[in-house]
Amino acid sequence: MKEVIETYELGKKYGKTWGLRRASFKVKRGELVVLAGPNGAGKTTTVRILTTFLKPTKGEAYVLGYNTLKEYKEIRKRIAYLPQDYSIPRDLTPTSILKWNLVMRGLSLKEAKKRTEKWLKIMGLWNLRNKTCWNLSGGERRRVAVAMTLATEAEVIFLDEPTAGLDVEIKHTVWRTLREVVSNGITILMTTHDMLEAQTIADRVIMINNGETILEGSPKELIDKVPFEFKIVVERNELVHKLDNFSNFIDLGDRIIVYCKKYDDVLEILNELGGKIKVYSISKVGLDDAYLYIIKRRCN
Repeated sequence: MKEVIETYELGKKYGKTWGLRRASFKVKRGELVVLAGPNGAGKTTTVRILTTFLKPTKGEAYVLGYNTLKEYKEIRKRIAYLPQDYSIPRDLTPTSILKWNLVMRGLSLKEAKKRTEKWLKIMGLWNLRNKTCWNLSGGERRRVAVAMTLATEAEVIFLDEPTAGLDVEIKHTVWRTLREVVSNGITILMTTHDMLEAQTIADRVIMINNGETILEGSPKELIDKVPFEFKIVVERNELVHKLDNFSNFIDLGDRIIVYCKKYDDVLEILNELGGKIKVYSISKVGLDDAYLYIIKRRCN
């Protein structure tokens, strides 16, 4: 697959502060890649540079082979971008928003109407098509914004926290739609704080911390870097601290996450506790655990 996004030692300085220090990664055509990292890591700054809204202080970036500084007009013709804080016009209907956005991008009115109907149905918004957005919930308005962006069917789509504020059922609808989009050869680069989301839909995850890309790989490859396979969430109690296996944990206040290398360790812990404290859940480690493990090691 051809690489459609390339960044080399990308950096952005705001006054005396580096919002992004050193971002280097590539994204191939037809991939859904997630940028993950803590608040202030540089995710949104990276996306805004790639979408030509910001000029980098150092380094270079290319989208579809075009330089983001020298050939930004060519890039803007070929991409779509949904910012995290984008607010749709509330006095318009979903139909009007999608249709006229497509017309402004160069589609004929006939084609814009056809594509608007297609994407409103895909996103489960058809029954809301003629309501003004004042009458829609925050989650519904966010869905309209996602539909507007995907309806462009641009070669590369940038999404900054696209499912923020959506309930679980609607979030799954968006996930399914994004996977269908990339299966048709479109490339998506998105940011999210939801590690379950990244684990579920990403082809690759690029982790950013302190303005630098520190690691990338498929969700499974990143999860495999965690030296534990299972985790138990239990209530906070003195008995937990006396466990033989109690060496790797996360303190949640009145609860504790205890990590185990294998399931035999889980059984041993449960046997030692002997039903004396409450066990909330037992599960395999996921991308959220990999994220914490990798970021924590980089910060220490």
